[in-house]
Amino acid sequence: MGHPYFELREVDRRFWAERIDPFVPGRIFDAHRHIAEPGHIAPIPPQDRLSNWAFEVAHHETFEQAENGYSQLFPGRAVSYLAFGFPSQGCRVEENNAYVAQGVANTDRAMLVMTRPDWPANKVQELLRQPRVIGIKPYHELMPDFAGEEVSVFDFCPPEHLEVLNAVGGWLTLHLPRKERLADPANLAEVREIRCRYPRVVLVVAHLGRSYAGRYAREGLPALCEDEGILFDTSAVLNPAVHAVALDRVGPERLLFGSDFPILYMRGRRRWEGDRYINLTSGDYSWNRDREPPEVEATYTLYIYEAIAACIDACRQLGFGEVELQAIFHDNARRIVDRLLAEKVNW
Repeated sequence: MGHPYFELREVDRRFWAERIDPFVPGRIFDAHRHIAEPGHIAPIPPQDRLSNWAFEVAHHETFEQAENGYSQLFPGRAVSYLAFGFPSQGCRVEENNAYVAQGVANTDRAMLVMTRPDWPANKVQELLRQPRVIGIKPYHELMPDFAGEEVSVFDFCPPEHLEVLNAVGGWLTLHLPRKERLADPANLAEVREIRCRYPRVVLVVAHLGRSYAGRYAREGLPALCEDEGILFDTSAVLNPAVHAVALDRVGPERLLFGSDFPILYMRGRRRWEGDRYINLTSGDYSWNRDREPPEVEATYTLYIYEAIAACIDACRQLGFGEVELQAIFHDNARRIVDRLLAEKVNW
């Protein structure tokens, strides 16, 4: 059965066999992936697709499609995951949450509920009591008056929600706002404030703090590296230098593999110019103007493979091996998920 966002090619099979298969463990846990049916997401306006390249790449993937994708891309691996919806302004959040809850029921998967900041605390509390829900995934684009990313973390993840989450010791995957991402002093201060005021929250900073380019990681990670209660997922980070900084400053025991599917089915690679990352792809997207010759584009593999290889290469460069790769790609996240699921009887 085919997949709506990619077709596996010989170049992908070779990349897997040479760069990934010898190093990735037999079990994988994906700590950051989106699930949604097409009807959960309203059509995304053209101006939004232009302002956020990812919206034009992909915005929905069903459970059936997700399983199909994993089976094709990770042959011989047993894959489980932590799922949440697709947090765009046009998302029907309640419907999307309900669909994800239904799909993780009676499986070894878990989910985070997407939350709107204007929801009362008791609504968040009720959602957390649902089976296999272990936490929340707030997002600045779900703000009712969303006008860009120059906002406080507490604007879209309000203290009332954090108090509910802290009471049960649940999981928070936090997408940092602001242009400077992990290097922004206000973001760093707010992450530390969450740790201080809500110490029972399992805090996972998404996308290595959105450190897609090296400076954000170099400047931001030292400020948080001493707090062992701050975890990071690796989703959508293709830069091996960023993985190396994370491994060096926070260590493999605090890193969780994440795919950011369905976005990372895109075919291509990245290059970096200072703080700017440039998506190189053969995809027919309106923003795709940084093209390479056809014979070069023919060698592109999928972004997810590039991201995994970047992590593997950084591990090997720093002398980490099978134990650390097992931790990053499975054990770290699986251990926390299993603990929270066991504790839900007290929620």
